[in-house]
Amino acid sequence: MIPDEAVEAAAEVLFRRSLDISGNGSLREDARAALEAAAPRMLSHEREQTRLAHIDAMVNRETKREELAAAWDEGGRAAIEREHAYGREEKAKFSNPYRKAPDA
Repeated sequence: MIPDEAVEAAAEVLFRRSLDISGNGSLREDARAALEAAAPRMLSHEREQTRLAHIDAMVNRETKREELAAAWDEGGRAAIEREHAYGREEKAKFSNPYRKAPDA
């Protein structure tokens, strides 16, 4: 999708060139001038879209990690409760690989 700012920049150049009564411009030159005017805005728009996609990916990764950590915690608690229910001592603490160590 071409951002509105890029379309406006190209339209402005084409409009100014259409007012040139000398007739010195060609269609190719007009197109080049319009694209050169629009290009910086298109690149800026693309960079912003890439930045937003990267932020979304980071948020999704953190959300997924938290979901996995919560599931691991729940499974660990269930295992410990099961051991206690059978009268066994807790043999080992469960270390959740999805959670960072407190001092990390």
